[in-house]
Parts: sequence; structure tokens; C-alpha cells
Amino acid sequence: MKDARLHKTLTTFTLEVRRLLADDLVAVVLYGSAAGANFVPELSDLNLAVVVKTLHFDVLQRLQPHVAAWKRQGFALPLLLDQEFLQRARDTFPMEFYDIKEQHELLWGDDVFQGLEIDTRHLRFQAEHEARSKLLRLRALYLECADEAARLRTLLLDSSKTFVVIMRHLLRLHGQSGTLTYDEVLRRFERQFQLDLPRMHALTLIRAGRQPWSAERLADFFRDYLAEVQQIVSVLDHLPLTTSSAHD
Repeated sequence: MKDARLHKTLTTFTLEVRRLLADDLVAVVLYGSAAGANFVPELSDLNLAVVVKTLHFDVLQRLQPHVAAWKRQGFALPLLLDQEFLQRARDTFPMEFYDIKEQHELLWGDDVFQGLEIDTRHLRFQAEHEARSKLLRLRALYLECADEAARLRTLLLDSSKTFVVIMRHLLRLHGQSGTLTYDEVLRRFERQFQLDLPRMHALTLIRAGRQPWSAERLADFFRDYLAEVQQIVSVLDHLPLTTSSAHD
């Protein structure tokens, strides 16, 4: 746990969800940066997965009145899952489920993610889909907001996090697992695939509040960033299919 304040916030949330859902509740799980090495106090959201036996509409109705208060406390919208969805959607959301499986903290209930099996073929397919979709989206949004520096910077920061996540999964497909900081992911990815990604490094530092934006033209930064993204997509083009399952 990061500190006493965060521990209290998570404990209060868990007790409230247990009260609201009672016997319908299976697990409350903290995942994302707050469960690992990339948490930035006052900046990072608190990501919680709430797993129930069956997700009836009544479950949504019981939780909905409390969402506004949770958001004020720094919580993202909770990820609501039931046991059937968790099992049947492993081929659809392998990256998300693998991330939670590898980096989470069980706050209450059954650790439903620990033994979750994920076929790495699906991991590779989703990684390529995400990378290509994000590249197309970046090009389109540049046309729309190139003259709006604030929007362009937000676009760069948000998309860079997505690509670091993709890089992390590509490293997993090469047998490199474990909880890594964003800096570690970038360094290992560069070594593994013999690349140089300075714009990605800069955006990671900016996101963490460790470096300001440079004074150079934002268009030049974006141009170089797109070239780095294209290199990542090229890595995926040459990645062979895999057939194993990712599980403990």
C-alpha cells in the first residue's frame, strides 16, 4: 500500500461496496498504477474492478448514486464484471485482463484474476489492433487540432501511455514479464528491438511531472513521435504468432 491516506480511501470504498452489494459481491480488486510502480499521487486515478456473481441491472442501480462521490475521491469509474463475462471475454480483452492479472491487489473476496488463463495469440492480435487503430486516430486528430497546443499535448500524453502498454505486452510475448515502470518498459523495448524512442521517453517524464514540455515547435515533436509509433507498428508486423497460454 502506498500510504495511510490511500489505504484509508481504499478501505472505505471496499466497505461501502460490500454494504451495497452484500452476497452478490465476489471481489474488489485494485489494479493499474496504484497497484504497481507507476502511481503518481494527485495525478493517477484509482482503478477498481468490482466482480459480482451475475451483473443484473439492479447492481448498477445500487452503485450509481455513489459514483459522483467516488470520482471526487480520485476513483475512476469502477470496472464492473461478473464471473461469466470474465471467463468468456478473455479472447476479447486479453491485454486488459493480463495487465490486471499481473499487477493487482485484492482488497476483498476471491482472487479471480490470479489463475485467469489468457491465450497469447489473442494478446498479439489485440496489440496489433490497438497500435494500428491508435496510429490512424493520431493522424486524423492531428488534422483536427494541430493549431490547438493544449489539445495536441493531451493527445500526445494520452496516446503515449497506450503505446507503453502495448510495448509491455510485446515484451511479455518475448518472455519478459513482471511489474515494470514505464521507463523500464521503454528501455527494455528499445534493447529488445534495437530502437531509439526519445519522444516516448520525454512524454513518460512529462506525464510523471519530472520534465516540462520543451520549447521546440510542437509540430516537430509530433512528427518525430509519429515516426516512433510507426516503428512500433513495424515491430508488430514482424512478430510471429504464438499459441501458448499466459497463466501461473
